[in-house]
Amino acid sequence: MDNVTKVITALGVGISAAAAIGVMMSWLKLKEGLESEDARNINKGALGLALNGATLVLIGGLTAFVIAKLTGIVG
Repeated sequence: MDNVTKVITALGVGISAAAAIGVMMSWLKLKEGLESEDARNINKGALGLALNGATLVLIGGLTAFVIAKLTGIVG
């Protein structure tokens, strides 16, 4: 069961890292849109921040929850 926990942790870390990179890229897109007053880039940046931020939080919590439940089952 220890290997399953490691795999789930690795998946959670990978997805969270991708979401964190997405947050940074969205921040840059939002900043670029605000500087040039481009509504399209502002919308893309804000939407990307919201979606990637939510993904980051949800995946982190879900990974912690699943690992806690697995640890509780195995004991």
